[in-house]
Amino acid sequence: TSHHSGNDDLSLSMKETFPEPGLAVPEEFALCKGAFRDVVQGIVTGDEGLPESDPDAMLQEFKKNFVDYCEAYPDSRPAAVDEEVIEWKEGVYMPKDQEFFDINMEAYLSQFPPGAPPVDQAKLDAVFTPQQYQVFRDKFWAQTTALLTETAKDFSPPHEVQNQIREPEDPAKAMAFASGFPFSFSIFNKKFPEEMDMKAGGAPIGAVIVATPELMVAVNAVAAAGKTVREMMEALAFVTKEQKDAFLTVRSVIQNVGNAPVVVIGAKIAGFESVMEPEDKDISEALSAMDIDEAGNTRVNFFVQSYRASDFPFYGDYAIHRANEVCSGPRNIIVLK
Repeated sequence: TSHHSGNDDLSLSMKETFPEPGLAVPEEFALCKGAFRDVVQGIVTGDEGLPESDPDAMLQEFKKNFVDYCEAYPDSRPAAVDEEVIEWKEGVYMPKDQEFFDINMEAYLSQFPPGAPPVDQAKLDAVFTPQQYQVFRDKFWAQTTALLTETAKDFSPPHEVQNQIREPEDPAKAMAFASGFPFSFSIFNKKFPEEMDMKAGGAPIGAVIVATPELMVAVNAVAAAGKTVREMMEALAFVTKEQKDAFLTVRSVIQNVGNAPVVVIGAKIAGFESVMEPEDKDISEALSAMDIDEAGNTRVNFFVQSYRASDFPFYGDYAIHRANEVCSGPRNIIVLK
């Protein structure tokens, strides 16, 4: 990738060509070694590192938000708005508007829900269990359906909670959507719906590095500096940011492929296999790999060709379509089967 690898169009194109669990990330992300390592390991193992849902923690967070809401918008006001909204501000509003202020305010407040009744914290903690919370959440399903069918009635979430505190619902209702109903959320469902689990991609089979001019400047500077970490870091201090980023990105990629082979294209880097100019047999192999067999399958479904002005400045002299923006993003060509 290049210094401009965060280009949205190129990143989106790359992502859409990779099947799950594959992923395309820009160079800037690979520089964050810890984050890049976690992404690679998540793809390799199929474990995204997401913690299981905790119904009790979700309930406690909801209760806190609910109490804060009731205190912020009490039913002593005509609607769930800030108190300053309903006050006449002398010196701010025009005197001629005072005559119709109450009428206009009533019409304005009609679009807001009613204020929330006071809440008894002790009863809330004693009665409103995780099961009651799930029943409360499920009421939004019914309300959404009612809105779509134009049969909706007045619906005030704070009052619904108060009703459940006074008359708790049947806890069995809480499990209605907890059995894996597609695309539904239940605080008791600790797993993804069926067939939506992250697939394990397996160990990396290798890495391919394209030796751009910027990368090779940094590689040669480090190779000539010496073998100690200090000497290498001092060498990187005297190259451009683009050259240093290219070098550090390649190191990050190499560190995450383990013992898998690393192939360098277009130049020779000590310690790695190199492929220089493609031969006729390489072109024939690439084309034959895209042949569709009788079952409709191919070994290669696409390949990507990209060039960057920052890597190859002479492109600017021959480009048919010149970019207008400063430091434009990469141009890419995707060939599909």
